[in-house]
Amino acid sequence: MKDRVCYFSKDDLSVGHYLEMAEKRIQEVAEGDVPTDLEGVIELWHIKRMIDDECRFLEWTDEKFNTLKQLTSGYGKIISGFFCHLDPTLLKSEFERLEWTYKNTFWKIIDAYKLYKLIKPEILRDILAGNNNYVREVLECKGIVEKFKSIIREILLSNVNSAHIILDKYVTKRDLRRDAEMHLPSNLTLADKEQILVNYLQSDDPNLNYVRLITQIKDDKNNIKLSPKTRLLAERLDKKLNDEMLNDPSTVTTRWSLGVQFVDEEGRPPIELHIDERGNPTYIYSIPYIMNQDNVHRVGNCISLFGWMNQHFLLNLINKQTEVDTMESLLMDIGRDSYPTHIRFNNKNNLALFQTFAYNKVLTQTLNSSFEIELKTFYEKHLRTQYGYCGLPISLPSNDDSTLNKCRVLCPELDAVVKQYNTFVEEDEIDKDLIRLSKPLKVEEGKSLLINKYYEIADGNNEIRSVLWGLLGSGNSLLSHVEPFKYKHYHSLAELLEKENDVQYSNYANYQKPHLDFLIEQNIIGVNSDGNLYIVSQLQLNVLRSLWEYGVCSYWHYNDEGQKIIDKMFDKGWLVKDDHLLSKPERDYFSYYLDNGRFTNGMAYRNHYMHGSTPPVDDENAHIAAYHTILRLFAILILKIEDDLWLASKTMERSVVIGETQV
Repeated sequence: MKDRVCYFSKDDLSVGHYLEMAEKRIQEVAEGDVPTDLEGVIELWHIKRMIDDECRFLEWTDEKFNTLKQLTSGYGKIISGFFCHLDPTLLKSEFERLEWTYKNTFWKIIDAYKLYKLIKPEILRDILAGNNNYVREVLECKGIVEKFKSIIREILLSNVNSAHIILDKYVTKRDLRRDAEMHLPSNLTLADKEQILVNYLQSDDPNLNYVRLITQIKDDKNNIKLSPKTRLLAERLDKKLNDEMLNDPSTVTTRWSLGVQFVDEEGRPPIELHIDERGNPTYIYSIPYIMNQDNVHRVGNCISLFGWMNQHFLLNLINKQTEVDTMESLLMDIGRDSYPTHIRFNNKNNLALFQTFAYNKVLTQTLNSSFEIELKTFYEKHLRTQYGYCGLPISLPSNDDSTLNKCRVLCPELDAVVKQYNTFVEEDEIDKDLIRLSKPLKVEEGKSLLINKYYEIADGNNEIRSVLWGLLGSGNSLLSHVEPFKYKHYHSLAELLEKENDVQYSNYANYQKPHLDFLIEQNIIGVNSDGNLYIVSQLQLNVLRSLWEYGVCSYWHYNDEGQKIIDKMFDKGWLVKDDHLLSKPERDYFSYYLDNGRFTNGMAYRNHYMHGSTPPVDDENAHIAAYHTILRLFAILILKIEDDLWLASKTMERSVVIGETQV
């Protein structure tokens, strides 16, 4: 029994045409019209796979579908019998006569029925030599690869473009046709794979995107590993090709700029946004407003003025898939072990960098303070006074220190603060001797006082992903695209239903209705007595929006009703609990900036400033950017600690109230 049935309406032109053709051909074969040519036999394979995968029309009854399954059950014998009678010496000519859509299936049929005697080694070499697409198709067939591993290894080593295959196998994020797994011959060694990449880097016309992917390779002793020399070769070539592209007169570049201003004028609002005629934004902040604030609010400006976090203290600066343009996601080749630094991510983090730099300067010049001092005061005094959290003193760099030394002083404090808080979580106190004797702890490993602080989407759960895509995505048969609202161009079904109260279920095409029915079945949307669709619960939609945008929801920020909604999602297997101080996307964000253990394109500030691999001393701009980024991470970390303490105290107060009520 299949876990999933693929239903299609005859109105769904994308698939319906193929199913109609399949239905007609099944009837023709049943009436004796058995194919006698290679393409006709391969067509039977496609039809059988479609039916075996439970692809069917909504209009088909179970009886009809079972009849079709029965009629195709004997296709395997027809296919294997035909292939067995092919002449091995004519294999190349038979293969080359095939339409390109049938060539991949040709090898799969041979592999599925283990018809390896059809393949003569010299003919296989002749077919694959010089055609990387044919090599890819064969590599999808594990049996063929192992049976002819010597020839395939030889072909891979002799073709510089085999680097594309190595990168797609180990580095590139899989999508579309890359979902098909490629099997490399077992006799292709680690040294062979590295040599293939070196050959590509030293070839006449390497592509910049592929070179960048080589720089992003994560060493794996069982699969692929690069020497420092090869990495350096790739990095230098990356820079060379990039410079050549930017200096090429035919290269079209776009420029985007932003501005940050702090203005000392009375009567101005705390924040203003000006957009110039080119669409470039300038964020303007009021100095008098900041001067009238206390320490708590000056630190809180990271949220209220700069927008680094939302109202649930979830970080806005992370990479969000919801902010990635479709065209950008298709054109940008990012390694699967790389942090996805898309355009919107870079823009908002560049803005945060400018905000931190300018804010620190304003605090120094107008209040005889600094961002570092404000954070130190907040951590050592406010958290003690408000929550009884007695953090150990933070070591700050001296104003006279070079930026390099400031980085070296402040960077270790990130891990030190998390280690203190983790000790507090585990021991209910901060014992400096215990901390001294405990093993090192990274920011990303810190725990929360709450065992279920976050709920995140469960890996492999298709139901919650279908709910999110159907309700909030722009795909899923364009559920926001329905008469009479098509011209309004709503981005999602949720937006449509929030703006319009007369969206008729009956106006949707038959191929769209299964997606709506699924959401109705899950009690996400409903249909009223007039046939209009509506959102069942706005609070439930808020939870789903948080999951869609941030990948998590912060459980204790919701009221009782919201928590019950999250509990139900957890019971369905949609969500899993997380007890870290930072959510998983936030831990990835910190990991991107602090080390390259998780991501191969990480900034690795922890490595640079704590473990000796520092950038050149005279690269002052690099150190300034690093220092203000570390300062931003420090502010985020301290605010996450306050959020955790506040939620824990709120939860404790609520438990006391419930206990008293029961008594």
